[in-house]
Amino acid sequence: MTTLERKKISSVSPMPELSMAERLKVVRQARGLTQQQMADMLGISRPTVAQLEGGRHQPSTEVMETIVAELEVSRNWLWFGTGPMQEHSPLGGDVLYSGKFVDADYIDCPFVPVPVRAGFVDMIGSDGDYGQLQMIRIYNPSPELRKDGTLVFEIDGDSMEPQLRAGMLVAVTPLAMEDIKYAVSGVYVVAFSNQLTVKRIKDNDLMTKRHLVLNSDNPRAGILTVAGEDIRGLWKVVDIIRGRVE
Repeated sequence: MTTLERKKISSVSPMPELSMAERLKVVRQARGLTQQQMADMLGISRPTVAQLEGGRHQPSTEVMETIVAELEVSRNWLWFGTGPMQEHSPLGGDVLYSGKFVDADYIDCPFVPVPVRAGFVDMIGSDGDYGQLQMIRIYNPSPELRKDGTLVFEIDGDSMEPQLRAGMLVAVTPLAMEDIKYAVSGVYVVAFSNQLTVKRIKDNDLMTKRHLVLNSDNPRAGILTVAGEDIRGLWKVVDIIRGRVE
C-alpha cells in the first residue's frame, strides 16, 4: 500500500483536552475549509471566525449547532471535548470524515505516535511497509506532501519550542539516503542508531567532517552531533497539521 492510495482506513481523532477554540480550528482544517469558507457557511464574517478560533469570543449556540449539522461532527466532542470527533463513521473507527467531503482531495499517511517511535526505527528499510501503524488523513495537501513516503509524526519534548510543542502533529517527507549530505536550512526528523529526534539543520558537515550537527530551537536543549554512518533516515518537516493554540 502506498501513501497516496485512497483506502478506507480509520484515523486518529483530535484529543479531548483541546479547548473549544482549538476544536473549532481542528474541525475546520479537518474538513479542508478556509476561514472564509467557514464564515460563509456559518453566516458570519471571516474575522469573527479568527476570533472564535483564537478564543477571543465564545461561539453562539446557533453557530455550534450549525457546525454539528453541516460538518457532521459529534455534538459531545464539539461542545465538551468528549469521545471521537465523529461518532459514526462509514469508514470505520474515528476517521476524520464528512459525507459532504467524500470526494474532497486528501491523502492517507502513516502516523507515528510517540509510544511507537522506538519500534518505528526498526521498520525503516522495509520498502515502505510500516506495519500496523494507524493512518491519518490530510485534506487538501500541498504538492510537497503528495510525495511517496510522506509520514505524520507526533512531537515529543520541548527541544524545538516555541515553534514545535509536545503533542503537535507534523507532516514530513523523506530524503533519499544519497541526498542526506545536502540537507540544510530546515527542521528534520532524524533516525540514527536506535533513536529518533526532531532537530534543525543549519550546517551540514557530512561531506567534510562526516558528522551532522543537529540544533535545538530551545536554547536550553543544546545541540546533538551524529556520525554519518549512524544515520538511518531523514525526513523534512513540511507542515504542522495539528497543534495546540496558546
